[in-house]
Amino acid sequence: MMKTIYKELERELPIGEHKNERIVIRSRWVGSYMREKKRWTNLLFALIAIFICTLLYPQLTPHTHYENKVLVLTYHHIDEKIKSDATITPKLFEQHMKKLKKYNYNVISMDEFIAFMKDNKSVPPNAVLLTFDDGYKSFYSKAYPTLLRYGYTATNFVIVSATDMPNPKALPHLTWKDMREMKRNGMSFYSHTYDQHTLCNANEQLGTKPALITPIYKEKEKRTETEGEYQHRIKEDIQFANERLEQELNNHESLLCFPFGAYNDAVLKIGKENNIRLFFTTQEGINKARQEKVLRINAGAPNVSAEELIKKLESYDE
Repeated sequence: MMKTIYKELERELPIGEHKNERIVIRSRWVGSYMREKKRWTNLLFALIAIFICTLLYPQLTPHTHYENKVLVLTYHHIDEKIKSDATITPKLFEQHMKKLKKYNYNVISMDEFIAFMKDNKSVPPNAVLLTFDDGYKSFYSKAYPTLLRYGYTATNFVIVSATDMPNPKALPHLTWKDMREMKRNGMSFYSHTYDQHTLCNANEQLGTKPALITPIYKEKEKRTETEGEYQHRIKEDIQFANERLEQELNNHESLLCFPFGAYNDAVLKIGKENNIRLFFTTQEGINKARQEKVLRINAGAPNVSAEELIKKLESYDE
């Protein structure tokens, strides 16, 4: 094309025109052509860059799932061999932690959660609190190393009597020494009652219900606890559990996680009278500031894959 234009111009020059004029014309057209080519090349590269940025933007920009709310996850036991509805493998637990980081969830501490729930202090977007129930030794041996690798903290609600008086026939539980070491590295430990994580006889037909919410049927006396006896038992248990946690771990906050997720008005009343600041349930949902009952999502079942966990959490996206 450039060659054709030049020849046309050359033919239009008067006969005898100096040769240098043709050279000047050619140079001008070459320069114009090169500038136009550079402009279109730059435009093409700009369009390619915009297209690539459009594709990569979701990966480069942290996604906000929700703000000023907290999702609380619940785990129990971690083991390679034991099979139960409340046990997952170390591999699956690690996959959960990896997915939380990949999908921009921000794990917060229990102190941050309490400040948010009670005083409406700010939390990062996509805030998540990790909790474990029952105080199993696997929290120390299996979960704790993974949590440290990811820079995460977690809270374990311990059955305090299981630490004070270990049962050699039961699954191993955390020792006070274990808990003190982990607390120095950001983990925290609160009450799952002292000794009410059990089912008791509720009537003479020996039907069983959670001990925390049930007046016990006394088989030898052929009678059921009076309401006064029941409430005294619950009060003594709540108080003693928190006394032991303060003595051993220097806890200054009192929280209560309901065994089996069971509670009633009497338990809430006694808890408040004994400075319980938050009550942790097994009801699922997302938490807003100023709630006293904490909603939690069960993440510790073997059928909750890492993908299924993220699907559950994303169901609360705003």
